[in-house]
Amino acid sequence: MRSWTMASALALTALLSTGWAQAQTSDRDDRDNRDGEGGHNRDRFALGVGVGLVEPSGGVETYYTAALRIRVSGRDEDASRRHASGDEGVTGYIEPEVGYWKASGTHGKGQDTLLGVNLIGVVPFGSVDSFFGVGAALHSIDKSLLEGNTTLSGTDSKFGADAQFGIDIYITRSLSAFGTGRFDLVQGAQSKVQSKVYLGLRARF
Repeated sequence: MRSWTMASALALTALLSTGWAQAQTSDRDDRDNRDGEGGHNRDRFALGVGVGLVEPSGGVETYYTAALRIRVSGRDEDASRRHASGDEGVTGYIEPEVGYWKASGTHGKGQDTLLGVNLIGVVPFGSVDSFFGVGAALHSIDKSLLEGNTTLSGTDSKFGADAQFGIDIYITRSLSAFGTGRFDLVQGAQSKVQSKVYLGLRARF
């Protein structure tokens, strides 16, 4: 899957969801106002799990991920006032994450496990949130994948960096479905860029 294809797919998803999101916005606001919170003093934490595809080099493999968002700015005690004026701003999160994929054998052998942390900005639009972020990670990656040589054994630890973007579509007040497009650069890898696209669910509490 090429990078432009991933970006186009996410953009198309966002466009298709816009009409549905606008129809749901007033209902969501009514529920939030009945709760007396403006709907935006929550979401201090958000746990997301997802599955999708990764393209390391010449092939596509299954990718699994889980991440915990921890709010650090944005929707504070003034959120109700900003919501009423239509100016909600950007909410900032720190996001520890874990990711994993394994080569099926068709395009090589080995596996890559990452432990990382991201800085995420979330922009709310009614029943849809868009987000963007950058991060760093430590990859525990098999040498056979790292150097593209199936005869190698053992595992190396390499630093990586990522950039990502995506959308969340709210299903309920505290649960959303999300889609993410992402690019990871891995130090010393034969295929320096790993292109990823994945879908999942995110619960807020």
